[in-house]
Amino acid sequence: MSRDQALIEKKNDVVASSLFKNRAFVFLWLSSTTSFLALSTYLFAEQWYIITILNKESALGIVMMVTMIPRVIFMSIGGVWADRYKRSQIMLVSSLVRCILIVVMIFFLQMSILELWPLICFALLFGVLDAFFSPANTSLLPSLVSKDVLTRSNSFIQSSNQIAMFSGPMIGGWVLTVGSFSLLFSIIAIFLTMTFIFSFLIKEEEVNTITQKKGSTKEKLKEGLTYVWRMPFLKNMLFILVIINFFFFGPLLMGIPLIVDKVIHGAALDLSFLQSSYQGGMLVGAIIVGILNLRKKRGLIILVMITFLGILLSLLGQIGFLWQGIVLLLMMGVLSSIINVSLISTIQEQSDEEKMGRVMSLINASSNGLVPLSYAFVSLALVLNLTISNIMLLCGILIVVISLIFTLNSKVIKEVN
Repeated sequence: MSRDQALIEKKNDVVASSLFKNRAFVFLWLSSTTSFLALSTYLFAEQWYIITILNKESALGIVMMVTMIPRVIFMSIGGVWADRYKRSQIMLVSSLVRCILIVVMIFFLQMSILELWPLICFALLFGVLDAFFSPANTSLLPSLVSKDVLTRSNSFIQSSNQIAMFSGPMIGGWVLTVGSFSLLFSIIAIFLTMTFIFSFLIKEEEVNTITQKKGSTKEKLKEGLTYVWRMPFLKNMLFILVIINFFFFGPLLMGIPLIVDKVIHGAALDLSFLQSSYQGGMLVGAIIVGILNLRKKRGLIILVMITFLGILLSLLGQIGFLWQGIVLLLMMGVLSSIINVSLISTIQEQSDEEKMGRVMSLINASSNGLVPLSYAFVSLALVLNLTISNIMLLCGILIVVISLIFTLNSKVIKEVN
Protein backbone atom coordinates (compact mmCIF):
# COMPACT_ATOMS: atom_id res chain seq x y z
CA MET A 1 0.00 0.00 0.00
CA SER A 2 1.36 3.42 -0.97
CA ARG A 3 1.73 6.28 1.49
CA ASP A 4 -1.02 8.30 -0.25
CA GLN A 5 -3.45 5.37 -0.10
CA ALA A 6 -2.67 4.89 3.59
CA LEU A 7 -3.34 8.58 4.28
CA ILE A 8 -6.64 8.45 2.37
CA GLU A 9 -7.81 5.38 4.30
CA LYS A 10 -6.80 6.96 7.60
CA LYS A 11 -8.72 10.12 6.71
CA ASN A 12 -11.79 8.05 5.76
CA ASP A 13 -11.64 6.18 9.08
CA VAL A 14 -11.41 9.47 11.01
CA VAL A 15 -14.36 10.98 9.11
CA ALA A 16 -16.49 7.85 9.60
CA SER A 17 -15.63 7.81 13.29
CA SER A 18 -16.59 11.48 13.75
CA LEU A 19 -19.81 10.86 11.80
CA PHE A 20 -20.92 8.16 14.21
CA LYS A 21 -20.08 10.42 17.16
CA ASN A 22 -22.82 12.72 15.85
CA ARG A 23 -25.78 11.52 17.93
CA ALA A 24 -28.35 13.38 15.82
CA PHE A 25 -27.09 11.67 12.65
CA VAL A 26 -27.08 8.23 14.31
CA PHE A 27 -30.69 8.59 15.47
CA LEU A 28 -31.74 9.92 12.03
CA TRP A 29 -30.03 6.93 10.41
CA LEU A 30 -31.77 4.49 12.77
CA SER A 31 -35.18 6.12 12.37
CA SER A 32 -34.88 5.97 8.58
CA THR A 33 -33.85 2.31 8.68
CA THR A 34 -36.65 1.18 11.00
CA SER A 35 -39.20 3.19 8.98
CA PHE A 36 -38.11 1.43 5.78
CA LEU A 37 -38.26 -1.91 7.60
CA ALA A 38 -41.84 -1.12 8.62
CA LEU A 39 -42.78 -0.02 5.08
CA SER A 40 -41.26 -3.03 3.29
CA THR A 41 -42.68 -5.51 5.82
CA TYR A 42 -46.09 -3.82 5.62
CA LEU A 43 -46.14 -4.02 1.81
CA PHE A 44 -45.25 -7.73 1.99
CA ALA A 45 -47.94 -8.41 4.62
CA GLU A 46 -50.52 -6.46 2.60
CA GLN A 47 -49.80 -8.39 -0.60
CA TRP A 48 -49.67 -11.82 1.02
CA TYR A 49 -52.84 -11.19 3.06
CA ILE A 50 -54.78 -10.33 -0.10
CA ILE A 51 -53.49 -13.40 -1.92
CA THR A 52 -53.72 -16.04 0.83
CA ILE A 53 -56.48 -14.85 3.19
CA LEU A 54 -58.82 -12.80 1.02
CA ASN A 55 -58.10 -14.85 -2.14
CA LYS A 56 -58.52 -11.73 -4.28
CA GLU A 57 -55.41 -11.62 -6.46
CA SER A 58 -57.20 -9.35 -8.94
CA ALA A 59 -57.43 -6.63 -6.27
CA LEU A 60 -53.71 -6.72 -5.52
CA GLY A 61 -52.84 -4.01 -8.07
CA ILE A 62 -55.59 -1.73 -6.79
CA VAL A 63 -54.42 -1.95 -3.17
CA MET A 64 -50.79 -1.39 -4.17
CA MET A 65 -51.78 1.72 -6.17
CA VAL A 66 -53.84 3.02 -3.24
CA THR A 67 -50.79 2.56 -1.01
CA MET A 68 -48.17 4.14 -3.27
CA ILE A 69 -49.92 6.81 -5.40
CA PRO A 70 -51.19 8.94 -2.45
CA ARG A 71 -47.70 8.60 -0.99
CA VAL A 72 -46.32 10.31 -4.10
CA ILE A 73 -49.08 12.96 -4.28
CA PHE A 74 -48.86 14.02 -0.63
CA MET A 75 -45.05 14.19 -0.66
CA SER A 76 -45.29 17.74 -2.02
CA ILE A 77 -47.40 18.85 0.94
CA GLY A 78 -45.07 16.94 3.24
CA GLY A 79 -42.19 18.93 1.79
CA VAL A 80 -43.92 22.22 2.59
CA TRP A 81 -44.52 21.11 6.16
CA ALA A 82 -40.88 20.01 6.45
CA ASP A 83 -39.84 23.60 5.71
CA ARG A 84 -42.35 25.12 8.14
CA TYR A 85 -42.06 22.89 11.20
CA LYS A 86 -39.40 20.86 12.98
CA ARG A 87 -38.67 17.89 10.75
CA SER A 88 -37.94 15.50 13.59
CA GLN A 89 -41.39 16.24 15.04
CA ILE A 90 -43.05 15.47 11.71
CA MET A 91 -41.19 12.15 11.65
CA LEU A 92 -42.24 11.51 15.24
CA VAL A 93 -45.95 12.18 14.61
CA SER A 94 -45.97 10.21 11.34
CA SER A 95 -44.44 7.13 12.95
CA LEU A 96 -46.74 7.34 15.98
CA VAL A 97 -49.93 7.61 13.92
CA ARG A 98 -48.81 4.80 11.61
CA CYS A 99 -48.17 2.65 14.68
CA ILE A 100 -51.69 3.38 15.98
CA LEU A 101 -53.04 2.53 12.53
CA ILE A 102 -51.34 -0.88 12.60
CA VAL A 103 -52.73 -1.55 16.09
CA VAL A 104 -56.24 -0.82 14.76
CA MET A 105 -55.55 -3.22 11.87
CA ILE A 106 -54.63 -5.93 14.37
CA PHE A 107 -57.95 -5.29 16.16
CA PHE A 108 -59.83 -5.61 12.86
CA LEU A 109 -57.93 -8.82 12.14
CA GLN A 110 -58.79 -10.30 15.54
CA MET A 111 -62.44 -9.40 14.97
CA SER A 112 -62.32 -11.06 11.50
CA ILE A 113 -63.46 -7.85 9.80
CA LEU A 114 -60.24 -6.99 7.93
CA GLU A 115 -61.82 -7.38 4.50
CA LEU A 116 -60.84 -5.72 1.22
CA TRP A 117 -62.43 -2.29 1.74
CA PRO A 118 -61.05 -1.75 5.27
CA LEU A 119 -57.66 -2.90 3.97
CA ILE A 120 -57.86 -0.33 1.14
CA CYS A 121 -58.64 2.42 3.66
CA PHE A 122 -55.71 1.39 5.86
CA ALA A 123 -53.44 1.26 2.80
CA LEU A 124 -54.49 4.79 1.79
CA LEU A 125 -53.84 6.21 5.27
CA PHE A 126 -50.51 4.38 5.63
CA GLY A 127 -49.29 5.77 2.28
CA VAL A 128 -50.36 9.33 3.13
CA LEU A 129 -48.68 9.25 6.55
CA ASP A 130 -45.45 7.87 5.08
CA ALA A 131 -45.52 10.73 2.54
CA PHE A 132 -44.94 13.20 5.39
CA PHE A 133 -42.13 11.16 6.95
CA SER A 134 -40.03 10.83 3.78
CA PRO A 135 -39.36 14.52 2.88
CA ALA A 136 -38.82 15.41 6.53
CA ASN A 137 -36.29 12.60 6.82
CA THR A 138 -34.31 13.39 3.65
CA SER A 139 -34.28 17.18 4.19
CA LEU A 140 -33.12 16.94 7.82
CA LEU A 141 -29.75 15.33 7.03
CA PRO A 142 -27.98 18.45 5.56
CA SER A 143 -28.67 20.37 8.78
CA LEU A 144 -27.11 17.63 10.94
CA VAL A 145 -23.81 16.99 9.11
CA SER A 146 -21.26 19.11 7.26
CA LYS A 147 -21.18 19.21 3.47
CA ASP A 148 -17.85 17.38 3.21
CA VAL A 149 -19.41 14.21 4.71
CA LEU A 150 -22.87 14.58 3.15
CA THR A 151 -22.20 11.97 0.44
CA ARG A 152 -20.85 9.49 2.98
CA SER A 153 -23.82 10.16 5.29
CA ASN A 154 -26.26 9.51 2.45
CA SER A 155 -24.43 6.31 1.56
CA PHE A 156 -24.81 4.98 5.12
CA ILE A 157 -28.52 5.78 5.14
CA GLN A 158 -29.11 4.45 1.61
CA SER A 159 -27.20 1.24 2.43
CA SER A 160 -29.34 0.64 5.49
CA ASN A 161 -32.52 1.48 3.60
CA GLN A 162 -31.62 -1.05 0.90
CA ILE A 163 -30.98 -3.71 3.52
CA ALA A 164 -34.30 -2.81 5.16
CA MET A 165 -36.25 -3.03 1.89
CA PHE A 166 -34.62 -6.37 1.14
CA SER A 167 -35.07 -7.69 4.70
CA GLY A 168 -38.75 -6.75 5.14
CA PRO A 169 -40.16 -9.54 2.91
CA MET A 170 -37.66 -12.01 4.39
CA ILE A 171 -38.79 -11.14 7.93
CA GLY A 172 -42.42 -11.35 6.85
CA GLY A 173 -41.95 -14.76 5.23
CA TRP A 174 -40.16 -16.16 8.27
CA VAL A 175 -42.75 -14.80 10.73
CA LEU A 176 -45.65 -16.31 8.75
CA THR A 177 -43.97 -19.73 8.70
CA VAL A 178 -43.91 -19.84 12.51
CA GLY A 179 -46.73 -17.44 13.40
CA SER A 180 -49.71 -15.51 12.09
CA PHE A 181 -50.61 -12.21 10.46
CA SER A 182 -51.40 -10.79 13.90
CA LEU A 183 -47.80 -11.47 14.93
CA LEU A 184 -46.49 -9.97 11.68
CA PHE A 185 -48.52 -6.77 12.08
CA SER A 186 -47.35 -6.58 15.70
CA ILE A 187 -43.73 -6.67 14.53
CA ILE A 188 -44.49 -3.84 12.07
CA ALA A 189 -45.93 -1.87 15.01
CA ILE A 190 -42.70 -2.53 16.94
CA PHE A 191 -40.62 -1.17 14.03
CA LEU A 192 -42.75 1.98 13.98
CA THR A 193 -42.43 2.34 17.76
CA MET A 194 -38.65 2.20 17.35
CA THR A 195 -38.91 4.84 14.60
CA PHE A 196 -40.92 7.02 16.99
CA ILE A 197 -38.29 6.65 19.73
CA PHE A 198 -35.34 7.38 17.43
CA SER A 199 -37.12 10.42 15.96
CA PHE A 200 -37.80 11.69 19.47
CA LEU A 201 -34.09 11.41 20.35
CA ILE A 202 -32.95 13.56 17.40
CA LYS A 203 -31.85 16.91 18.80
CA GLU A 204 -32.75 19.26 15.99
CA GLU A 205 -32.05 22.95 16.17
CA GLU A 206 -34.93 25.31 15.55
CA VAL A 207 -34.27 26.47 11.97
CA ASN A 208 -37.67 27.69 10.90
CA THR A 209 -38.34 31.39 11.23
CA ILE A 210 -41.59 33.31 11.53
CA THR A 211 -41.21 34.31 7.87
CA GLN A 212 -41.08 30.68 6.78
CA LYS A 213 -44.32 29.95 8.61
CA LYS A 214 -46.18 32.77 6.90
CA GLY A 215 -48.36 32.01 3.91
CA SER A 216 -50.62 29.08 3.02
CA THR A 217 -49.46 25.62 2.06
CA LYS A 218 -50.45 26.37 -1.54
CA GLU A 219 -48.33 29.53 -1.59
CA LYS A 220 -45.33 27.73 -0.10
CA LEU A 221 -45.68 24.90 -2.60
CA LYS A 222 -45.82 27.42 -5.46
CA GLU A 223 -42.74 29.14 -4.03
CA GLY A 224 -40.90 25.80 -4.03
CA LEU A 225 -41.89 25.09 -7.64
CA THR A 226 -40.70 28.55 -8.70
CA TYR A 227 -37.40 28.04 -6.87
CA VAL A 228 -36.75 24.72 -8.65
CA TRP A 229 -37.78 26.14 -12.03
CA ARG A 230 -35.45 29.15 -11.75
CA MET A 231 -32.41 27.03 -10.91
CA PRO A 232 -31.02 25.36 -14.07
CA PHE A 233 -29.15 22.84 -11.93
CA LEU A 234 -32.32 21.60 -10.20
CA LYS A 235 -34.26 21.52 -13.47
CA ASN A 236 -31.55 19.40 -15.08
CA MET A 237 -31.42 17.05 -12.08
CA LEU A 238 -35.19 16.68 -12.20
CA PHE A 239 -35.10 15.90 -15.91
CA ILE A 240 -32.36 13.29 -15.41
CA LEU A 241 -34.35 11.59 -12.63
CA VAL A 242 -37.49 11.58 -14.78
CA ILE A 243 -35.57 9.91 -17.63
CA ILE A 244 -34.15 7.21 -15.37
CA ASN A 245 -37.45 6.44 -13.66
CA PHE A 246 -39.54 6.39 -16.84
CA PHE A 247 -37.25 4.60 -19.28
CA PHE A 248 -35.37 2.43 -16.79
CA PHE A 249 -37.40 1.23 -13.82
CA GLY A 250 -40.57 0.24 -15.69
CA PRO A 251 -38.77 -1.96 -18.24
CA LEU A 252 -36.44 -3.31 -15.55
CA LEU A 253 -38.93 -4.19 -12.80
CA MET A 254 -41.61 -5.49 -15.15
CA GLY A 255 -39.02 -7.02 -17.44
CA ILE A 256 -37.16 -9.25 -14.98
CA PRO A 257 -40.08 -11.73 -14.52
CA LEU A 258 -40.72 -11.68 -18.28
CA ILE A 259 -37.03 -12.31 -19.02
CA VAL A 260 -37.14 -15.35 -16.74
CA ASP A 261 -40.32 -16.70 -18.31
CA LYS A 262 -39.99 -15.77 -21.99
CA VAL A 263 -36.25 -15.46 -22.64
CA ILE A 264 -34.33 -17.91 -20.44
CA HIS A 265 -37.39 -20.09 -19.66
CA GLY A 266 -36.49 -20.28 -15.98
CA ALA A 267 -38.34 -21.00 -12.73
CA ALA A 268 -39.29 -19.03 -9.61
CA LEU A 269 -35.85 -19.65 -8.10
CA ASP A 270 -34.21 -18.01 -11.14
CA LEU A 271 -36.45 -14.96 -10.62
CA SER A 272 -35.33 -14.68 -6.99
CA PHE A 273 -31.67 -14.88 -8.07
CA LEU A 274 -32.10 -12.01 -10.55
CA GLN A 275 -34.07 -9.77 -8.17
CA SER A 276 -31.59 -10.41 -5.35
CA SER A 277 -28.69 -9.58 -7.69
CA TYR A 278 -30.05 -6.10 -8.36
CA GLN A 279 -30.78 -5.42 -4.67
CA GLY A 280 -27.36 -6.75 -3.69
CA GLY A 281 -25.74 -4.51 -6.31
CA MET A 282 -27.53 -1.47 -4.89
CA LEU A 283 -26.20 -2.29 -1.43
CA VAL A 284 -22.65 -2.67 -2.78
CA GLY A 285 -22.97 0.59 -4.72
CA ALA A 286 -24.10 2.52 -1.63
CA ILE A 287 -21.09 1.19 0.29
CA ILE A 288 -18.70 2.06 -2.56
CA VAL A 289 -19.90 5.65 -2.90
CA GLY A 290 -19.64 6.05 0.88
CA ILE A 291 -16.02 4.89 0.85
CA LEU A 292 -15.05 7.02 -2.14
CA ASN A 293 -17.01 10.09 -0.91
CA LEU A 294 -17.14 11.54 -4.42
CA ARG A 295 -16.98 15.34 -4.50
CA LYS A 296 -15.18 16.21 -7.76
CA LYS A 297 -16.53 15.93 -11.31
CA ARG A 298 -19.75 14.42 -9.99
CA GLY A 299 -21.76 15.73 -12.92
CA LEU A 300 -19.57 13.93 -15.46
CA ILE A 301 -19.44 10.76 -13.32
CA ILE A 302 -23.24 10.66 -12.95
CA LEU A 303 -23.87 11.13 -16.68
CA VAL A 304 -21.26 8.54 -17.67
CA MET A 305 -22.83 6.04 -15.28
CA ILE A 306 -26.30 6.74 -16.66
CA THR A 307 -24.91 6.04 -20.13
CA PHE A 308 -23.54 2.67 -18.98
CA LEU A 309 -26.85 1.97 -17.23
CA GLY A 310 -28.64 2.36 -20.57
CA ILE A 311 -26.14 0.03 -22.26
CA LEU A 312 -26.60 -2.64 -19.58
CA LEU A 313 -30.41 -2.38 -19.84
CA SER A 314 -30.18 -2.99 -23.59
CA LEU A 315 -27.91 -6.01 -23.01
CA LEU A 316 -30.21 -7.47 -20.33
CA GLY A 317 -32.95 -8.10 -22.88
CA GLN A 318 -30.54 -10.07 -25.07
CA ILE A 319 -29.26 -12.58 -22.49
CA GLY A 320 -29.50 -16.32 -23.02
CA PHE A 321 -28.31 -17.67 -19.67
CA LEU A 322 -29.10 -16.97 -16.02
CA TRP A 323 -25.52 -16.09 -15.05
CA GLN A 324 -25.48 -13.31 -17.65
CA GLY A 325 -28.55 -11.72 -16.06
CA ILE A 326 -27.04 -12.01 -12.57
CA VAL A 327 -23.85 -10.24 -13.67
CA LEU A 328 -25.70 -7.49 -15.55
CA LEU A 329 -28.19 -6.84 -12.74
CA LEU A 330 -25.43 -6.76 -10.14
CA MET A 331 -23.62 -4.09 -12.19
CA MET A 332 -26.87 -2.18 -12.77
CA GLY A 333 -27.62 -2.20 -9.04
CA VAL A 334 -24.16 -0.79 -8.25
CA LEU A 335 -24.53 1.99 -10.84
CA SER A 336 -28.11 2.83 -9.77
CA SER A 337 -27.09 3.23 -6.15
CA ILE A 338 -24.03 5.39 -6.91
CA ILE A 339 -26.12 7.62 -9.20
CA ASN A 340 -28.89 7.93 -6.60
CA VAL A 341 -26.62 8.78 -3.65
CA SER A 342 -24.54 11.22 -5.71
CA LEU A 343 -27.61 13.02 -7.08
CA ILE A 344 -29.26 13.33 -3.66
CA SER A 345 -26.05 14.59 -2.05
CA THR A 346 -25.49 17.15 -4.82
CA ILE A 347 -29.07 18.42 -4.60
CA GLN A 348 -28.85 18.72 -0.81
CA GLU A 349 -25.55 20.62 -1.01
CA GLN A 350 -26.73 23.16 -3.58
CA SER A 351 -30.27 23.84 -2.34
CA ASP A 352 -31.24 26.51 0.20
CA GLU A 353 -31.76 25.10 3.68
CA GLU A 354 -35.11 26.85 4.13
CA LYS A 355 -36.46 25.23 0.93
CA MET A 356 -34.84 21.82 1.39
CA GLY A 357 -38.06 20.01 2.29
CA ARG A 358 -39.93 21.26 -0.78
CA VAL A 359 -37.01 20.56 -3.11
CA MET A 360 -36.57 16.98 -1.90
CA SER A 361 -40.30 16.28 -1.93
CA LEU A 362 -40.70 17.64 -5.47
CA ILE A 363 -37.72 15.60 -6.66
CA ASN A 364 -39.08 12.42 -5.04
CA ALA A 365 -42.66 12.99 -6.15
CA SER A 366 -41.74 13.83 -9.75
CA SER A 367 -39.41 10.87 -10.19
CA ASN A 368 -41.42 8.24 -8.28
CA GLY A 369 -44.71 9.48 -9.69
CA LEU A 370 -43.67 8.46 -13.19
CA VAL A 371 -42.98 4.83 -12.25
CA PRO A 372 -46.68 3.81 -12.60
CA LEU A 373 -46.72 5.57 -16.01
CA SER A 374 -43.60 3.63 -16.93
CA TYR A 375 -45.42 0.40 -16.06
CA ALA A 376 -48.32 1.51 -18.28
CA PHE A 377 -45.88 2.34 -21.10
CA VAL A 378 -44.33 -1.14 -20.94
CA SER A 379 -47.77 -2.78 -20.76
CA LEU A 380 -48.90 -0.83 -23.85
CA ALA A 381 -45.74 -1.83 -25.72
CA LEU A 382 -46.39 -5.49 -24.87
CA VAL A 383 -49.99 -5.16 -26.10
CA LEU A 384 -48.56 -3.83 -29.38
CA ASN A 385 -46.64 -7.14 -29.66
CA LEU A 386 -43.22 -5.73 -28.83
CA THR A 387 -41.11 -8.28 -26.95
CA ILE A 388 -39.57 -7.38 -23.61
CA SER A 389 -36.15 -7.80 -25.23
CA ASN A 390 -36.98 -5.13 -27.82
CA ILE A 391 -38.50 -2.82 -25.18
CA MET A 392 -35.33 -3.02 -23.06
CA LEU A 393 -33.17 -2.47 -26.13
CA LEU A 394 -35.10 0.64 -27.22
CA CYS A 395 -35.32 2.15 -23.71
CA GLY A 396 -31.62 1.50 -23.14
CA ILE A 397 -30.74 3.27 -26.39
CA LEU A 398 -32.93 6.25 -25.46
CA ILE A 399 -31.21 6.53 -22.06
CA VAL A 400 -27.79 6.43 -23.75
CA VAL A 401 -28.70 9.07 -26.34
CA ILE A 402 -30.23 11.49 -23.81
CA SER A 403 -27.37 11.09 -21.30
CA LEU A 404 -24.82 11.68 -24.08
CA ILE A 405 -26.62 14.89 -25.02
CA PHE A 406 -26.31 16.07 -21.42
CA THR A 407 -22.67 14.91 -21.28
CA LEU A 408 -21.76 16.94 -24.37
CA ASN A 409 -23.33 20.01 -22.75
CA SER A 410 -20.41 21.27 -20.65
CA LYS A 411 -22.64 23.84 -18.94
CA VAL A 412 -24.80 21.08 -17.42
CA ILE A 413 -21.73 19.19 -16.16
CA LYS A 414 -20.34 22.38 -14.60
CA GLU A 415 -23.65 23.03 -12.81
CA VAL A 416 -23.73 19.54 -11.28
CA ASN A 417 -20.07 19.49 -10.15
